[in-house]
Amino acid sequence: MSKKSRRERRPNLPPEAFNVPVRASAPASPDAKAGPAKADAAAPSSMPAVANLRREYGEVLDDLRLTSLIFLAIVAVMVVLSFVVR
Repeated sequence: MSKKSRRERRPNLPPEAFNVPVRASAPASPDAKAGPAKADAAAPSSMPAVANLRREYGEVLDDLRLTSLIFLAIVAVMVVLSFVVR
């Protein structure tokens, strides 16, 4: 039996995937507290998680589509060759 880990397992996904607001770092000076910086920090977390995933993993989805098209083309060639070889 394998040793059980006491550490909590977490998926390797960005916080935006769970729609969890990211904590902003502490401001350098008291004057930096107020202003548009706080509004800008809240903007990314208000977007839906699906939009964030599509933006971040768009290239992966394109690669999966291309791979599936290549797979279907190879299967079609194999089916045609099975009739030709007989």
